Amino acid sequence: MTLQLPSDIPSRIPSGSKIYKDDCMYTFDTPENNELGLDIDLKTYKAYSRNNDYNFTANNYEKTGNKYYLNINKTKKPREEIDKLLYDGNGEKHSKIPKLEIKNVKDEDYYNIDISVYDVEEDKYYRRDEISNDFNNLIEQILEANSSNKNDEIHQWEQEIVPCPHSVDVQQFETSLKPDLGQCSQCDLKENLWICLHCGVLGCGRKQYGSSLNGNGHALQHYESTQHPVALKLGSLSSNPDSCDAYCYQCNDEVKVPNLSAILQKYGINLSDSVKTEKSLIEMNIDQNMNWDFKDDEKLKPVYGKSLTGFQNLGNSCYLNSVIQSLFDLEPYKSYFENLEFDFDVQNPAEDLKSQLIKIYDGLYSGRYSKSGSIKGEDYQIGIKPSTFKTLIGQNHPEFQTSKQQDAFEFLLYLMESLDKNFGLILNSKFNFLFADKVICSNCKYGSLKDESIDNLALPLEDEVLNVEDGKKIYKKTTLMDSFKKLTAPEIIEGFKCDNCSSGKPAIKSSGFVTFPNYLIVNVQRIKLENWAPYKADVPVEIPYELDLAEFKAPKFSETETQVESNVSNDDSSSFQPNQVALDTLLAMGFPEPRCIKALYITGNKDPEAAMNWLFEHMEDADIDVPLDLNSSTSKSVPVNETSEELINQLVSMGFSTQLSKKALHVNSGDVNAAVEWLFSNPDDDGVIEESGIKATIDLKSERLELKKTLQNQTNTNSTKYNLKSVICHKGSSPHTGHYVSFIRKEIDNEIKWVLFNDEKVVLCDDSNLQDIENNSYIYIFEMVDLS
Repeated sequence: MTLQLPSDIPSRIPSGSKIYKDDCMYTFDTPENNELGLDIDLKTYKAYSRNNDYNFTANNYEKTGNKYYLNINKTKKPREEIDKLLYDGNGEKHSKIPKLEIKNVKDEDYYNIDISVYDVEEDKYYRRDEISNDFNNLIEQILEANSSNKNDEIHQWEQEIVPCPHSVDVQQFETSLKPDLGQCSQCDLKENLWICLHCGVLGCGRKQYGSSLNGNGHALQHYESTQHPVALKLGSLSSNPDSCDAYCYQCNDEVKVPNLSAILQKYGINLSDSVKTEKSLIEMNIDQNMNWDFKDDEKLKPVYGKSLTGFQNLGNSCYLNSVIQSLFDLEPYKSYFENLEFDFDVQNPAEDLKSQLIKIYDGLYSGRYSKSGSIKGEDYQIGIKPSTFKTLIGQNHPEFQTSKQQDAFEFLLYLMESLDKNFGLILNSKFNFLFADKVICSNCKYGSLKDESIDNLALPLEDEVLNVEDGKKIYKKTTLMDSFKKLTAPEIIEGFKCDNCSSGKPAIKSSGFVTFPNYLIVNVQRIKLENWAPYKADVPVEIPYELDLAEFKAPKFSETETQVESNVSNDDSSSFQPNQVALDTLLAMGFPEPRCIKALYITGNKDPEAAMNWLFEHMEDADIDVPLDLNSSTSKSVPVNETSEELINQLVSMGFSTQLSKKALHVNSGDVNAAVEWLFSNPDDDGVIEESGIKATIDLKSERLELKKTLQNQTNTNSTKYNLKSVICHKGSSPHTGHYVSFIRKEIDNEIKWVLFNDEKVVLCDDSNLQDIENNSYIYIFEMVDLS
C-alpha cells in the first residue's frame, strides 16, 4: 500500500523556510557519521538524530506530534574508489579549481546514499517506491534545496566589496605613456603587477597579503608620490569585471570600479578578451586558510578520544576553532556546560546560544566524532562542523559574520563579551583581575593609584632584528618575562598637569597586578605597522612553561611620596577610559596616543581593528590630533552609548524609518557602518527594541561593578605562579591571512603532553615539534598553580 502525503504536511516548501539537513539540532550527528542517518521533520524542516543513547527524533515527536521524517543515510564508499577522485595516476592530489564559488558537493561520488521516509510512531521506514508522487515531490524539493548552513555559507562568501568615492569617479590624466603590461616600471618583477587607473603606470604589489607572489610595493610608492589612489591587479583581469582585484590606497581597502571596461580601454586593455592568470587576494587567503599545514604535523601521531575532537575548517574558521578548543579545555567551561541541559521548549536551537554551546561541549567531549575516516585521509578526524554556531555568534558583528579570516584575539574578546551578556559573569569571572597604574609627579611626589578590572593582558614584544635573509627579518629570541618587565616598567609622561603643584614637570607611570586571576590570558603584540600596512613580526619567544609574577605586583607609595584620590571617579560617565589592550595595540602600530584614544571612543572602545580603520579614514581631519574633550561643544566625537540624532538622520536620509534607524544603531553599539549592514540584512524588522536586552546590559554592568568590589576587598593571598595550559599560534604575514592552530597541554597516558589541534587534524607533539610555538605564539592561556 502506497503511503500518501498527509493533509497537514505542505506539498511544497513555503517560501523563506530554513532547511536544516546538515546535522542534528542538538548534536553533530550527520547523515555521514550516524549509523541511523539524520531525520528531518517534514513540517518544520529541522533535523534530529537517534542512537542507542538518545532519541531526539522521538523527543520531537512527543513535543510536536510530528510523526513523519525524511531520513538521509550516507555510507562512505570504499577507500580505493574515493582515492581515484582525489589523486591522479601518479599518486598526486588533483589541483583545486582556483575559483571563489560555492558548489554543491557531489555526495554520490563519495557515499552510497539511502533516502526514505521514517515513521517515528511506528518505527518504520518507507522506501521512495512505497510513497505517493506528492510525497516524492516534497522529498525531492528538500533534497535539492540548499540547507540553512549552505545558504549562510553562500551569503558569507559573497564579496562585500563596494565602490568608494575615488573608484566611482576615476580621474584619468592625459599621458603619452604606453604602459608595458609585462613588467613593473621600477623593478624586474613580472607578477603581482598593478596598473594605476589614473595614469597607466605599472607597479608591483606589496607582499603583506600572505601571498607566495613576490612584491616590492612599487604600486604603493607610485600612489605616495602622485596621490593616484586606485590601482588594478592585471593578473585578476577577466571578462567579469566584478571578479577583478581593485584597490584604493587612499581608502586602504579593496573596491569595485564602475565602468571599468571603458577605463581600461585607454591603456589598450580589452576586458572582454582578458583571461585571469593569478589568484585574487581573497582566493589566496582562502587557499591558505584551508590548506595550511604546520611544520611536520603530517609526521605526527594522530590521537582520538574524548576531549581530542577536531573542528572542520569552514574555509576561514581556524580562528574560531582554535579559540573554542582552548576555552573548552579549561575547567570553568567544562564543568559549566557539562551540567547544563537543553531547553526543549526553545523554538529554534539553531538560533539559541545556550543550545549551541551545549552542543559544542557534547561534540568535543563525547568522543563520537573523534574518529578516523575523513574523506581527506585516515590522519584526519570526522570532526565537528561549527557552521551553525559561527553564523549565530557572528550575526551581529560586521566582521565575524563574513567568511574573511579574522584575528583570533579579537574574536576571543568578542566571544567572552557575548558569553558575559548571555550567561552573566559566571563563566569568565576566573579570568578577571585588578591591574593598577601608579602615576606620580616627578616634582612634588604627589600621585594616584588607579585600578581596573580586566580579563586579559596585551604584552609588548622586543623585536630586535639580528639579520635580514632573502628579505625576511630574523629576530632575536625573547621571553615572556621580558615582555612583563617592559609592560610594568616606569615610563615618563610628558606634559603632565599636576593638580597639586602645577609645575608642568613630567610624571612617572608604573603598573602592576593588584590581584591575580585563576586563569590568565596573554596576547603578545606581534602586529606592527610598516608603510601604513599591518604585518606580523615572527619574533621567537621561549616557551613559558612556568611563570612567577610576584615581581609584577602593583607599585606602592614610598615614605617620600603622597597618595591622593584620583579626580576621575571610576563611575564618572563624563570621563572616558580607553581599553588598555586596544590602546596598546594601536600605539604599537605607531599611531599617536590622542588619535588612538579618539578612535577607540568613537568605535566602541573594544576593537583595535575598527579603531585602526577609523584612523585611516580620518587621517586628513583637521582636528585628528586634538585630544579628546567630552565637554567640548565642538567635539566631533559621537559616544556609542547614545543614539545620536546626527547618525539617525544619516540613516533616515538613506530611506530607512526613524524607528528602524534607532534600533540599527542600538544593536550595533552606535557603529553607523555596521548599522547600515544590519538594516540591509533585516529589511522586515519591526524596529522594536526589546527591553530585555537593555535590562540584561544594565544587569551585566551591575555584575561587573560587584565583581570589581569583590576583587578590591580581596586579600591578595593567591598564588603568583602559573603553568602554561595552551597556546594559540598564527602562521602568516598578518592576522587576516594565514592560519591559526591551538597547542594544548593534555594528560595522555598519565603524562602531560602537547596536543596540536589543527582543525580536524589532532596530533601528539614532542619537543622537536614545538618550534612553531616559539615562532608563532599569539595567545597564551595560563592556569594558577594553586587554585585552592
